[in-house]
Amino acid sequence: MTTTEPDVIELTKPVLLEFAKAVYICQCFESSLCLLLSLMAHEKIPEEGAFSASWDFHSKKTLGQLLHRLREQIEVPPKLDEYLGVGVDKRNEIVHGFLTKNALCLADPKGRIEIERELVELKREVKRRDIVVNKLLDALLAKYGLSNEMLKRNADRYWEYMNPADGDDLLTPTH
Repeated sequence: MTTTEPDVIELTKPVLLEFAKAVYICQCFESSLCLLLSLMAHEKIPEEGAFSASWDFHSKKTLGQLLHRLREQIEVPPKLDEYLGVGVDKRNEIVHGFLTKNALCLADPKGRIEIERELVELKREVKRRDIVVNKLLDALLAKYGLSNEMLKRNADRYWEYMNPADGDDLLTPTH
């Protein structure tokens, strides 16, 4: 019996969903490091536009380059450096050819389960590194009476304001 296209799509959905979650976590790790470096740049040069210029600069760099920049900015203890470096390797394993490398396994039910499990573990490893970077961010933000949690709450409030639940669009003129 031949598997039809809709069946293949249905069968691979769990793996593809896990892959999407893993890529999202990888992006969070990169963004957290980019934010940390941008805040550090703003601390060094507290001029208007320093943060934005740093963000623009760092957001074009690879995760490995961002980690290298962090090493240049602060003394990263060897164990932490190694730990974050493993996170870069795990991230690269996810985003550079993971699905291509495992394409043949997608056809096999056991293979799909193994791929999904591997993605879950890789995602956890990257997430652990993102948490470490966020702790560094919190330490820096605390100097200004802020925290990641506060920033996230404010972002959520802004999102809710800009996207009202009742369907009203605040940006559309009413006249």
